[in-house]
Amino acid sequence: MKINVIKSRFGGFLLQSKKDVIKCRYKENLFLNKILNKVKQIKWHIWFRDLGILCGIFVAISVWQARDMLDVDSHLLVNDQLLVSTDGQTNRILKTDKPTLIYFFAPWCKVCSLSIGNLEYLDTNKLNIVRIALDYTNVEEVQDFADKHNISSQILLGHKGIKQQFKIQGYPTYYILDQQQKVLAKSYGYSTALGLKLRQVFSG
Repeated sequence: MKINVIKSRFGGFLLQSKKDVIKCRYKENLFLNKILNKVKQIKWHIWFRDLGILCGIFVAISVWQARDMLDVDSHLLVNDQLLVSTDGQTNRILKTDKPTLIYFFAPWCKVCSLSIGNLEYLDTNKLNIVRIALDYTNVEEVQDFADKHNISSQILLGHKGIKQQFKIQGYPTYYILDQQQKVLAKSYGYSTALGLKLRQVFSG
């Protein structure tokens, strides 16, 4: 009887006769067909329905959280405002060459710790990114936060006036403003890197 050395689809080497090889292949095909039938039996419409409900809940929560923020399409007068950074330099909040995303955070904010790194995925050729610290005790606290999260970009030190002007209710808070200081988009709470990229794309 001829003996074949074959490799199973599921790993390992087997010594089998031709008859055993056919039988083994048959069993493997049955197993694969069972898996395919299980997949076909999944009620995908229920999965998509539940996913849609979850997305709707997420959007509703986001809208509710942003209810007291500045309105989209509203204008601000912040072009000439200056803030001091953690390295002692004085900078304008907005630049006029392209839209600006302003990220407001507090060094004690746990959600900020999770989300501030997502700003690194944005395209700085199309968008200015400004990080403004609020509700901090001292500059050292802000710098410690930056060091902990490996933030090499400049961080501006905000104050109560800026907090009131932008209607900051919690952290992190995001605004995207165009060159004419019009609010293009806003968000409150955690935002993924993908979420930030989408806001950048849809805000123009």
